[in-house]
Amino acid sequence: MPAATRAPIDNSGRLQFADDLFARRHRGLGSPIANQWIWRMNSPYDAERLRYIAAGLAEGGLSRLLHRAKFPGARDLWTNSDRDPSIELYDEVLPVAEITGWLQERHSDHLDPHEGLTYRLTAINLDDGTSVVSMLLAHAVGDGGSVLDAVSRASRGEPLRLPPAPAKGWTRVRAEAADSRAQWRAVRDWTKARRQAKKDGTAALATKAPRVYPEATPNPAPETWRMPRMIAEFDTEAMTKIAAEHGGSTNAWFINVVADLLVRIDHVPVDRGDVPVSLPMSDFQPGDVRSNSTRVAMVEVPRDVLEARDLAAIKKLSKAAYIRLGQAGPGLVPVPLAMMQMLPDAVLDKLPQPPAAACMASNLPQLPDDYRYAMGEDVRLVAGLAGYQNATAQDAYDVGGGIISWLIQSGPRTTLNLVAAEPDRVPDLDFLENLVVEELGSWGLSVEVW
Repeated sequence: MPAATRAPIDNSGRLQFADDLFARRHRGLGSPIANQWIWRMNSPYDAERLRYIAAGLAEGGLSRLLHRAKFPGARDLWTNSDRDPSIELYDEVLPVAEITGWLQERHSDHLDPHEGLTYRLTAINLDDGTSVVSMLLAHAVGDGGSVLDAVSRASRGEPLRLPPAPAKGWTRVRAEAADSRAQWRAVRDWTKARRQAKKDGTAALATKAPRVYPEATPNPAPETWRMPRMIAEFDTEAMTKIAAEHGGSTNAWFINVVADLLVRIDHVPVDRGDVPVSLPMSDFQPGDVRSNSTRVAMVEVPRDVLEARDLAAIKKLSKAAYIRLGQAGPGLVPVPLAMMQMLPDAVLDKLPQPPAAACMASNLPQLPDDYRYAMGEDVRLVAGLAGYQNATAQDAYDVGGGIISWLIQSGPRTTLNLVAAEPDRVPDLDFLENLVVEELGSWGLSVEVW
């Protein structure tokens, strides 16, 4: 992906806007969001290696503790939690057929940045002589860029420490007062930029029309529904060849696939010509201690382009979306993020919850070797699942539904990883698996689901 225009790094350890939103979920403002990174090994897990990685993670940037600010307007602060390594190595052997259920259970494991419990490293051997390693991570403390860096550093024995917390007393008060002033300056700068953007006609609308969904058959048992998560793997070379044959890149192919899935489940109204897909793009930089530095571009794919599978057109559309994101100024944001971050939980909880993206499509085309082989040299592939922990059907309705998807290339094998927040349109895992196998099969891909 093309790089966005890069702003100076805020390495103060103060929570960024996304950190703050994710952390509030751990305080009860919605279901917590956690990312689950998965290594599928060709042999039993290496306990010594995993303990080494866990120790490195405990020293690095993913092991964080959230300190609540007391001065009005100041942001909360991250420091290293310095907890013991969070690792659990299972002694029992799991049948391969039960791997999906085991991963789903691990995604429900408790995390809380306010306690310094931000990740869990677990592993279990399978009955075919292989193993699987899961690293569950609170999204508040790490997005794609930060987790790739932290795990790679742990594998090299080079953890990156966060700034120490200011001393208590007047030193801490002065530090928080300075941050509060900086936040108010950011609001002032947004006001000026917003005024100019309105004059230029480039300002985003403060409100959007509510989504209108086609009618769907209600889920027969919403009280027991849980978000289905699945991993499909296939040959990387075959995927790359298919993308080239249709005139585009693997990223354009990925966008086409997930947009097709939105159309297949009737998520996007039939009277809307374009299908929206959100494209996360990392702004992570060397030496970055930010938890979340991801920015999101939006591409709108016309239905005729999807039907024609014109990947050359999708490639052009996505490139333009990345360019727009890189050129976006502060005045294009309809609400000052600094002000939103200053609101107390009680106030923010009363505001209407913005809908989630119809589809979040995150592409990781090349994993660093330090990351890919972090849990052992005998790795078959790397997968990943995101989503809301223990989310109910009502939670899915509250965010407007949608799909969260990752495409992760691990050398000869690639995984398409999906989570569906659609109680009515994707009622269970079998439905999701059949949907994805049918879609990928229509491209001529042979797929293995687990």
